[in-house]
Amino acid sequence: MSRAWAAQWIWCHDSGIDKLGEFSTDTRIAAGAHDRRVLFRRVFDLPAPPVTAPLRITADSRYVLWVNGRELARGPARSHPARLPYDTVDAGPALVAGRNVLCCLVRFYGEPNARWMPAGPTFSHGAGGLLTELALPDGPLATDRAWRYRIADAWTPQRPEGVGGSVPEVLDGRRLDPDWLAVDADETGWRPARVITALHIGGTARTTPPTDPYGPLPPGPGPAAPAVPRPAPRARLRLAPPPAGDPGPARYVAAADAQAGPVRAELTFPVELELTADAVAVLTVDWGQVVAGTLDLRLHAPAGTRADARMCEELDADGRIPAQHHPHGVRYVARGHADRFESADPAGGRYAMLVLTGAGRVRLDAPVVRERLRPRPPGAYFTCSDELLDRIHRTGLRTVDLSAQDAYLDCPTREQRAWVGDSVVHQSVDLLTNPDWGLARWHPRLCASPRPDGLLPMAVACDYEHRGDTYIPDWSLHWIRSVHNLYRWTGDRDLVAELLPVAERVLRWFADFARGGLLHDVTGWVLLDWASVQGSGASATLNGLWGRALRDVAEMSAWLGDQGRARWAAARHAELAAAYPVFWDQRRGAYRDWLRDGVPAPQVSDHATAAAVVGGLVPAALRPAALRFLLRRADRVCRAWSFRTMPLRAAMGPPPPDWDVAREVVEAQPFFRYVVHDAVAELGAAGQVAALCRDWARLFDLGDGTWPETWLGGSHCHGWSATPSRDLPLYTLGVSPDLPGFARARIAPRLGDLAWARGAVPTPHGLIEVAVTDRVEVTSPVPFVLDLDGRRESRPAGSFSTALVGAR
Repeated sequence: MSRAWAAQWIWCHDSGIDKLGEFSTDTRIAAGAHDRRVLFRRVFDLPAPPVTAPLRITADSRYVLWVNGRELARGPARSHPARLPYDTVDAGPALVAGRNVLCCLVRFYGEPNARWMPAGPTFSHGAGGLLTELALPDGPLATDRAWRYRIADAWTPQRPEGVGGSVPEVLDGRRLDPDWLAVDADETGWRPARVITALHIGGTARTTPPTDPYGPLPPGPGPAAPAVPRPAPRARLRLAPPPAGDPGPARYVAAADAQAGPVRAELTFPVELELTADAVAVLTVDWGQVVAGTLDLRLHAPAGTRADARMCEELDADGRIPAQHHPHGVRYVARGHADRFESADPAGGRYAMLVLTGAGRVRLDAPVVRERLRPRPPGAYFTCSDELLDRIHRTGLRTVDLSAQDAYLDCPTREQRAWVGDSVVHQSVDLLTNPDWGLARWHPRLCASPRPDGLLPMAVACDYEHRGDTYIPDWSLHWIRSVHNLYRWTGDRDLVAELLPVAERVLRWFADFARGGLLHDVTGWVLLDWASVQGSGASATLNGLWGRALRDVAEMSAWLGDQGRARWAAARHAELAAAYPVFWDQRRGAYRDWLRDGVPAPQVSDHATAAAVVGGLVPAALRPAALRFLLRRADRVCRAWSFRTMPLRAAMGPPPPDWDVAREVVEAQPFFRYVVHDAVAELGAAGQVAALCRDWARLFDLGDGTWPETWLGGSHCHGWSATPSRDLPLYTLGVSPDLPGFARARIAPRLGDLAWARGAVPTPHGLIEVAVTDRVEVTSPVPFVLDLDGRRESRPAGSFSTALVGAR
């Protein structure tokens, strides 16, 4: 922390923690305390408003903060509960002379879900809490007993649903005073807040941080960019009989959608309808592209009118929500005036299905999705002579932007979990294209949450980490690559030193599976990629990724002066390199996928050879053949055993190959293509990467302005599919660090078949601008090495221009 906290932890008097001495996390939170919302207010006077007024805030589990009715922040960022972060915002612009009011809505989930996992409760903490302090000229205004609260019964508590692990939201506007944010709001029935004293074995009865179970409260990744409203332009109206019963908002919407008749009208907003008791209005709202954020509904309707909504990515051939789509539903019951509902949790999709129930005239304004994404300041860009590649680059940026919220998400639509392995692509795209590296630095630290055996969970700060049942071993190896990215791009020794012991523990977990230098029969869900690549037995791909991680840890350890750790990793790598040739297939000029009973199986994929290259396992004599293999695309087949059937298919074992394993090669899906492209560049053919990126043109029809999960479809917005947005500035424009932290840059343009390319790439010292035609023009804030076809020329910081010879 930058300074000690004056704020005290506060909460309501009925905390939901049963009684002292009872430690079961499953029973100590009372049934009435899960998915609880508590309203807090603090009125204060100012003779004159300060120009700036820093405010720090955090909560267990989520908060929304208003100052004088103006929303200033939502948070905190997801995290392990023992490392609960705080947010800092400037409240100065919202303050006025005279009376002011701070208002907070705090939501305590109580049960693990896709975005949150509970702390282990102490005798007093772990069932909700708010902590905030506002720096004012006369001293801080901090949470204490002077704050007043009210338990909000307008929301009906809900439990997480489905594979997506989302928590529905049900709000009855008739039970919530719309003026509670006002300075002069009626506080009848509001009570003084309870200050939480930390009580636990060995505790010191503190009321201010640090306290168990939340730790010392580090700063979070930084504020999100200002909310961008995305209003829906159109809708289609159908009518349906009211569904029988009420199974909850998501299922209610699905039931109404299934019974709805043909389209009655194509509508633009605002929409005016006359509702009757014998039918519900089913509106299919279409944004025309994938959007992700909080859903904002505004109604003018009689009291008791109900709006149920559910977002989704796609509709089936009949214009209905496909049955397999994960539910995330919201419900708002109108109070009859000042009716506005904004969801607490973000959702995503192209469509929203909205069901209106009631009797009387209803006016519905355009539903809005408010996107609150991590910042993307202007400045960085890429463009080239091929408009197709420009479009591919832009689509990847939009995909990553939607997947970059309080963490890097696998997708902003289906489940919104923070997966450990997926994020290496999101992070690398941000490092090459986004001057704000806050999330790129934050996410690897978020994921550094090892299990007792040293392996990382497959997804962190969520129900999956809380349960700790299924895990993906190779995701921890991709996480090590994300730490290596931080080493190269940021040069932050303290950050790398913090994460390196976690990386070593991951490697030592794998080392226990090594026999004769190779990993055998690694437990867990060895996913590797959605492609049909074998992960059982001795997997060539898994061994290659282990080799890359060993190299990464050895390099970072040597950089930090930790020679013991570097020697250990190098020795393990040497053993692996000596054993790896058993996978080589001389006839095909590639590595086979796996060993079965000590004998290489006949299957060949992009994955094994690419992983061998990046793992430093390909002898010099075989590198030309490996490159020819990776660039030969005519014999590739698209196969994905597990996709749409995982994990049951994996549990039963893969089916027999339905391709000619003697001639055909399983191609990498979009996620693993980042490894394939790295391998091609490492083999000296970076000029071919732009051509490889054109493969993404086949995905345009499968997404909605974003990249889908696989070549076969899947979720419509998956950040792990955005590799070209990294590779075009990295390999085609050729900008990368030559020394950690861009103490010296490397400019190595490789245009391939392009006539020209130009762009700007962020560094810790400012943007590096490069333009390549028949000349190379560079403007750099740091010294750089100009690498044209292997000829290296050192140049000082500043501007430089030279003729381009070769380097294609």
